[in-house]
Amino acid sequence: MARTETLRSMRGEPPLSEQIYQQLKWSLIVGEHGPDSALSIRTVAEKMGTSMMPVREALKRLASERALVSSANRSFRVPKLDPKRVSDLFFLRANLEGAATELATPRMTAGQIDQLERLAQKTNEDIESGVRQDYLANNYSFHFTIYTGAGNPEMTSIIEGLWAQSGPYLADVVRVMETTEDWRLLHARIAEAIRVRDAKLARELVEQDIGWGTKVYDQLADS
Repeated sequence: MARTETLRSMRGEPPLSEQIYQQLKWSLIVGEHGPDSALSIRTVAEKMGTSMMPVREALKRLASERALVSSANRSFRVPKLDPKRVSDLFFLRANLEGAATELATPRMTAGQIDQLERLAQKTNEDIESGVRQDYLANNYSFHFTIYTGAGNPEMTSIIEGLWAQSGPYLADVVRVMETTEDWRLLHARIAEAIRVRDAKLARELVEQDIGWGTKVYDQLADS
């Protein structure tokens, strides 16, 4: 294993545990694992065709970031959060992502905004066609096209960590809830606000977009 990691380093590749960590984090962001799902070290290692050690390291790292919790028998689980805690996650996301959007609006290039508009169209089509898994992936790409444009990697990293925590819960509601036309067109409105460099409006629209999750889980908490 040490020799393999040395070769990866010489080729400029990230360590295997980092690659596995990124794959697992992505699977949480797009809701491949629902709340309270188990992730066995052995099962993940077999699925990825690797030894258990780098898988264990990746899972422990995600647990330290609160995206997973350790469980019995060498396994980890997606936390089963009550609706109020999920609502709090979306509230925090809305505020951070609104700030990132305000920072990004004057900085994004015309090419980045073109990409944003294409992704806005894709997410709308995904919802209309019912392909919700594609929506979750394109939704991530849409938002992080903006956040990486903010020029604040620390903020972007924190936001992505919150996405890993909230991803299973976003996927739960996106797959079953009806959506309004106004909500589906929010991405296009965000892209338009950024195009005209209206940072305040872009921030408000992103906060509205993410705040949808806050409202849904607030309602579940009250029911």
